[in-house]
Amino acid sequence: MNESYISCKEMYECSCPELDRLVDICLQFGAIGSRLTGAGWGGCTVSMVPTDKLNTFLKNVEKAYYQTDMQKLTLENSLFATKPGRGALVFVEA
Repeated sequence: MNESYISCKEMYECSCPELDRLVDICLQFGAIGSRLTGAGWGGCTVSMVPTDKLNTFLKNVEKAYYQTDMQKLTLENSLFATKPGRGALVFVEA
């Protein structure tokens, strides 16, 4: 994930200062990996975080990233946890 982020940022130049800051914050507070998604240029990040660190991670990222009043306006439902799923499948009739 980290190498993917670096290539998006440096090779494809599809990041922005806000995303760079958010990736740095996520890594600082315990993410194993973090990368931009949503086409960059103001998209979002996806981070892998150990389950036992998740609640602390979310609180710390919220506190560190959403410091300004303008950023707090976008806080609702901006941070949430998910679990990986099986992915897409293609069913072929026999």
